[in-house]
Amino acid sequence: MNPELLHGDLCPLCGRPLTLRPTVVVHSNVPYPTRTDTRPYCTSCASDMTRTQKWADLMNARYGT
Repeated sequence: MNPELLHGDLCPLCGRPLTLRPTVVVHSNVPYPTRTDTRPYCTSCASDMTRTQKWADLMNARYGT
């Protein structure tokens, strides 16, 4: 099983499979990451400057982040 695939979820814009991208949460006065989360990510749409905002809005509506 490929851990980078997000249970077959597809990008709402291009239809490609989403991958999980790590995000790190660091609280102040702590020299190490407090928590590492993963977020759904589409390399194609997130890096395309003409569709970035629309893609972000759709992902926020879908996953509530």
